Amino acid sequence: MPSDPLGTRDPVRTGDPVRVRGLMAVRLRPRRPALAVAVALLAALALLAALAPLLTSLDPVATDTTATSLPPGSPGHPLGTDPLGRDLWTRMLYGARTSLLVGLSAAAITVGLGMLAGGLAAIAPRWVDGLIARAADILLALPLLVVVLALAAVAGPSLGLVVAAIAVTSWMPVALIVRAELRGRRERLHIRAAYALGLSRWQVMWRHLLPGALPPVASIAAFEVGHAVLTESTLSFLGLGVPPNRPSWGNLLTEAQAHLMTGEWYTVAIPAAAVVVTIIAVNVVAGALAGPDEGRTW
Repeated sequence: MPSDPLGTRDPVRTGDPVRVRGLMAVRLRPRRPALAVAVALLAALALLAALAPLLTSLDPVATDTTATSLPPGSPGHPLGTDPLGRDLWTRMLYGARTSLLVGLSAAAITVGLGMLAGGLAAIAPRWVDGLIARAADILLALPLLVVVLALAAVAGPSLGLVVAAIAVTSWMPVALIVRAELRGRRERLHIRAAYALGLSRWQVMWRHLLPGALPPVASIAAFEVGHAVLTESTLSFLGLGVPPNRPSWGNLLTEAQAHLMTGEWYTVAIPAAAVVVTIIAVNVVAGALAGPDEGRTW
């Protein structure tokens, strides 16, 4: 093939718009190493939590007075033990189970409630839309801690309480986004055609409107997983979340705070690092689901 010193075959120089768009998409597509690392970390974390009974034979709540406060790297205790002799590796594995269960359950309920409320507000009469909007405003004004205290006074601290409290105080942003997406789509020709063919409002919403709102909802769902994991850790740290007899990362932090200044720093650093890494990884994935941002380099 003859040389092309003047670049006449280069679509960027010649101005071919179709080829330029394709070429620039390849040239300017940002590499996403952080996303790959985040997905790998979350997959590894989920795998470790799922295989916890196979990865350790110890009881996460069993005490051993002959092996108290062992540092990381001790024989039989890779992450050390706490002042009661409980193996931190085992407690971290089972704590991951609890924290991830809360995160995924709360996110699923939050997204379900938000999509239902947002879809109803978009297709229902104006008074229903106003009612949902006022309910969202009221709940947005309530601090999460107040809701949890109210629920704890009735039911007592539990795993279900944490999930319910997070879902009740987090569905509003999902509802507002779904409402806006559906309102922008409901006047399109194929939606009008669906109504003309005799489909009900609910059929139109589930078959034609909600599927179009799934991409932004998927991003919010990922953010909600991280938010729920962080909230569970906070509530358990305050004694309002998961019961102490069930390991969670928040409970591990609660029990370790009294030993932070006694040289047993690892009892705080290990669960805290797990929470931080999980939140960062989830936020990276959520940002990727939201779509490419201009100027993003990761």
